[in-house]
Amino acid sequence: QQQQQQQQQQQRLQGRQEPWQPQEDEQQESEASSEEADDDMLEKRGYFLVMSTICCAIAVLLIPCLALFEEPASRDRTFYFITVVFGATFGVAFSLFQSLTWEILPPNVDFANAMGFNVMCRLLGIGLGNFIGGLMLDACLDRTRTQSVTYRPEGYVFMCVFSSCCMLWSANIASSALTLAK
Repeated sequence: QQQQQQQQQQQRLQGRQEPWQPQEDEQQESEASSEEADDDMLEKRGYFLVMSTICCAIAVLLIPCLALFEEPASRDRTFYFITVVFGATFGVAFSLFQSLTWEILPPNVDFANAMGFNVMCRLLGIGLGNFIGGLMLDACLDRTRTQSVTYRPEGYVFMCVFSSCCMLWSANIASSALTLAK
């Protein structure tokens, strides 16, 4: 056993490898398993991103269904439940989107410019979405009530369906981007 250790030490010295450094084949195996683990983690997190975005879209589609409840207490409880589901799924999707965007960028990219572009696109989407949603609601303004601004229920249906479709579209785009990143 002592002879084996001496031989290994001589081999390390001949190969100019320090004793604390792993052997080349050990290092290659370690790098390969690390890359596989990273790919698996990226795939799992990408799956959670897409699924949470889809769940968020479903929660938004359920909002207009609140008009079907006649009793205010049951409408309120259902509304609170939908908002909790919406908030949780949106929060998961938002945080995963941020970290996955950072992760899939190539190593030679200018990170500041890429993430700045990410933020500007997000703000553009928020602004356009709010503008289009406002147009949909204004198109369904209830003009019979002059005391306060009231919208007909179909305005909320149009707005929620539009928002949900945009979320489903973004889930598809995220899925495609993650597939390309692999």
